[in-house]
Amino acid sequence: RITTKELGTVMRSLGQNPSESELQDMINEVDADNNGTIDFP
Repeated sequence: RITTKELGTVMRSLGQNPSESELQDMINEVDADNNGTIDFP
């Protein structure tokens, strides 16, 4: 499971600077069960 906070940390470590809104949009695009996180089987 990946949260917006964790996604932001990873992206910043890669030199990006996404806003909270952008991070939420990224999560929403792949959030199959609408729980606000990216889940992996």
